[in-house]
Amino acid sequence: AFWLTKIKLLLRKRQDTVARATCSRLPLLFTLPHAMVQQQLIEESEESSEEESVTFAEALQNSAIRHVLLDQLQISDALNPSVREQIGIHFVGIVLSIAAGACNAIAFAKFKYYVSHVSGSATGIGLRAEDLQTGPVMMPVWLVVYFIVGSFICGLIVHSNGMRLGQARYEVVLFLVSAMELVCWYHDLAHPEWLAAAMGVQNAMITSWSTAVVRTTHMTGTATDLGSSLGRTTMRFIRLGGNLEDEDWNHHVADRKKLVLMICLLLSFIAGGYIGAVGYNAYKIHSLLIPAGLTFMLGVMHLVYCLLNRKEVKEEEVAETVFRRQISGKGLDDAEQQRFVQGNSPAAQFIRQISGGQKPDPPGRVAGKYLGS
Repeated sequence: AFWLTKIKLLLRKRQDTVARATCSRLPLLFTLPHAMVQQQLIEESEESSEEESVTFAEALQNSAIRHVLLDQLQISDALNPSVREQIGIHFVGIVLSIAAGACNAIAFAKFKYYVSHVSGSATGIGLRAEDLQTGPVMMPVWLVVYFIVGSFICGLIVHSNGMRLGQARYEVVLFLVSAMELVCWYHDLAHPEWLAAAMGVQNAMITSWSTAVVRTTHMTGTATDLGSSLGRTTMRFIRLGGNLEDEDWNHHVADRKKLVLMICLLLSFIAGGYIGAVGYNAYKIHSLLIPAGLTFMLGVMHLVYCLLNRKEVKEEEVAETVFRRQISGKGLDDAEQQRFVQGNSPAAQFIRQISGGQKPDPPGRVAGKYLGS
């Protein structure tokens, strides 16, 4: 009865394939000494636990792990940004906020419509339907539709979230925004829908680029982040009396940097509105060349960056591909990825650590290993 109980417990813990293999060895269990059977059960239990290991990607499905990692990533982005990222976020955000503010002001001065955001146009549909606002109902409808179309076009060009200078085709998007504004200028500002589409393209690009942290065409989210960051900072000092521990201090620095960025974006949008108003009074339709020129300038700058940093951008792209395949359990699939993991860069060392410290198999060995070669 003792042996039958042990065998039944073992069979319940094993998966179907492992259970079949164990059943084939049942006769041997009855002939082995008690200590040897216990040792075999322990070893098979350890093998079973190894088979139940999960990949990093599978672990991310747990909400607790995901929340901790997201929190640490946000703090890391705030505390340890590279000079390139810090300059890029602030400079691009400020310039695009000025351009969007100017475009919005020029559109309102000409058409009495706001084109850089959807809320006003969406509200105007109902107001015009009930004759509480002058003008045709279809105009705000088209502004909303064109804004969505612009965002759709950006999604076709920029495929992934996060800042990828040199990898994502930001210059194409920026040139497209400038071209749409120039089309409206060429037609004597007769079609505000083109400006709404341009703002949709720009907003989609900056949202995917900053993972919805930075907004440049509307300031509602910016003002919200500004107020919430200020509130968290104030409460932290009230609650702790200024005696901040390391973790609290890291959160404080992250909120402080975010607060500074949001203030810069809000002031830049206000400045852009003032520039657009002054430009329209002085140059009328030609004032639209101001936001178009600013956006075109950013596109040229990103294009130059791509040309000057081709090698670095390529290495970063390979590192992202290797890490993505590693955490998903897919392994490496070409010689270039193998060479990267065998290197001495911090990224390569980290990838080797999460894979158990083992150096990867040469190209072609992975498939052969499972085919019996």
